Amino acid sequence: MRDLPSLPCFPCPHSSSCCAYGVTLSDDEASAIALAHGEATIYRTRWGEWRTRVRSGRCVFLRENVCSIHSEPYYPAVCGGFPWTDAETGGPYEYDRTICPQFVIRPELVQVYTKKSVSGEEKA
Repeated sequence: MRDLPSLPCFPCPHSSSCCAYGVTLSDDEASAIALAHGEATIYRTRWGEWRTRVRSGRCVFLRENVCSIHSEPYYPAVCGGFPWTDAETGGPYEYDRTICPQFVIRPELVQVYTKKSVSGEEKA
């Protein structure tokens, strides 16, 4: 297990800004979510990716600043790995880290994962 600092994610002091864009889903996640919550909760982009819908500036599964599918087996891997692990590559999350204001407040957090490999060993 990696020794990574915790973020103040619950309750989120930033109104769950990381949930503002929805999330990319695997085919299996999209199927399970559509089955459990209806097809209106997901969509396919013009590039063929499955994503959760966004309404009122937040993912449809965010309710009262809490993810309503967090404990479900189809909880998106992208969400489970953020902000430390990219669900697609298994490496460090490399996209726009400014989606979580905590990275602006505590810039040292951005460097934590990039200095370690997935196994937790220091990179040369």
